[in-house]
Amino acid sequence: MTSQTRSADFLSVCTEKEKLFNDYLLEENIRKSRLFTKIVMLFEVILICINIFSSYVANQNILVNFYLFMYVFLLGMSMCMLLYISRFEKKETPTERQILNFRRGLSGFVIFFLSWGAAVTLADQKEYGDVMAFAVNFMCVSILFHASNKKILQLYALPVAVLVIGMPFFQSSQSVLMGHYINLSVFLFFCWLASRLLYQSNKESFYNKLLLTAMNAHLAKTLEKNEEINQELEAANARLKKLTLMDELTKISNRRGLEQYIENALQTFNGSRTLSFLMLDIDAFKLFNDNYGHFEGDKVLQLVAQQINSCVDSTDCHVSRFGGEEFIVAVFDRNLQEVLEIAECIQTSLAEIGIPHEFSPIADHITVSIGIATGEVENEAQIEAVKEHADFALYEAKSQGKNRINASKEILAAEPMH
Repeated sequence: MTSQTRSADFLSVCTEKEKLFNDYLLEENIRKSRLFTKIVMLFEVILICINIFSSYVANQNILVNFYLFMYVFLLGMSMCMLLYISRFEKKETPTERQILNFRRGLSGFVIFFLSWGAAVTLADQKEYGDVMAFAVNFMCVSILFHASNKKILQLYALPVAVLVIGMPFFQSSQSVLMGHYINLSVFLFFCWLASRLLYQSNKESFYNKLLLTAMNAHLAKTLEKNEEINQELEAANARLKKLTLMDELTKISNRRGLEQYIENALQTFNGSRTLSFLMLDIDAFKLFNDNYGHFEGDKVLQLVAQQINSCVDSTDCHVSRFGGEEFIVAVFDRNLQEVLEIAECIQTSLAEIGIPHEFSPIADHITVSIGIATGEVENEAQIEAVKEHADFALYEAKSQGKNRINASKEILAAEPMH
């Protein structure tokens, strides 16, 4: 990125922030103007009532004088201003031109309000000789109406000029006139200074809020991204864990997966549970690999795993590849007859699909020998004992001619923990 591009981007961001601040300033000025206009209307109603009452008491009649006219005039203009604000706020999406015209209208009312104070102050020189009306109006505008320095000076210019130029025509005393000029100069300066401090404070507060909002949005985005990363990591860990518990070739559980399954099954049960192991070994598998090749041998392992899975209930049975051509099935809470039925289903299923094995001394298709053992278990030592009995039963099945089921007659009892 070139320096010119960075500079253009920076200017674009600054312009956007300035626009947001001006929009915010307009909303604030509208809110304060509405409230201030209502207060002015209340005071004008009170002053009108006082003026009418005083006139009636003094003359037994209501006389329209300059002050009464000015009070009514300001009251009417304040009402018009409220209607003007209300009408603008009803626009859901005002255009840039409408916003610009409204800003001008709002500025025009501020100038009118200050000029009204200047006119009343000039009239007061004939009666009271003070500058209270203009001072109060000037102070209210300086505190409540926030604008840039250029804008606020434009608002001050006409009313101040009216007062300064008109004062000698209404105040005949030179000493009083000079006193007014000096006091007003000091007062107006501090009002202007207060308006600058308030404006700058408001601007800094807005930009800090904008920065905080941007930081919060960035933080929220970062947290969201971190959450996505965490979810991806959790998913990856879950996949990795699954891979560590699964045999890559047959897509069934491995030894570690079997241990995890049994551990979880025992944790959810108080006391001992009946556990049966079916140890399976593919008969004459070495001869198959030697004659058909290891690639075909892998296919046989996959098919055998599928047939075993088709014969078990996943709710209380778990199939695992024990190693090489051996498989093991863990069965919880079944009696021996039910376990024998699973073993017979496996042998029947393999006979039905008839995977050719011309070099087998047992049959012309793939067969399996199965050893079964059952026991009550609640700890690792008892689990291993049942597994060893199943392995010994398998050894006997193979010794007795293979392609057969051999179940251990002994049901191991769980020994109490010491």
